[in-house]
Amino acid sequence: SSGINAEWPLRPGETKASVYEEGMDMESYIDGWVDAHMKLEEKVICDADCAGEMQELMYSSCCVKRAGERLSTESMKGKYVKFFKNIWRFIYPGEAPELKNAVNRFMQMFRPASFCGAKTDVYREMNKQCNAIKA
Repeated sequence: SSGINAEWPLRPGETKASVYEEGMDMESYIDGWVDAHMKLEEKVICDADCAGEMQELMYSSCCVKRAGERLSTESMKGKYVKFFKNIWRFIYPGEAPELKNAVNRFMQMFRPASFCGAKTDVYREMNKQCNAIKA
């Protein structure tokens, strides 16, 4: 069961991930939000026709590239999970759900060359340029 009340249809712009009902599994709900966000990010930053402009706007320098890499290290991902677990009681009653998988998936977008894969080579080219400058 999706947890969505059949008598309560989704409104325009809503997804199953954006509607929460009492009794839903919170981890699944958060995973749904992350999945929806990552699909959006993929469309925004990986579209071959626009990736060049997106790279210029969001991934504009080697410093930005390194910052994204630092944000998405295993150590930082663990710190994000710990942070969310610590503030969870202020957001929602009860014990925090397991957030490691959601955080891991979310952090993929901070490494756009691997996140976008074969859809565009713009980010791989930026990585090569930064690596050449660093060498």
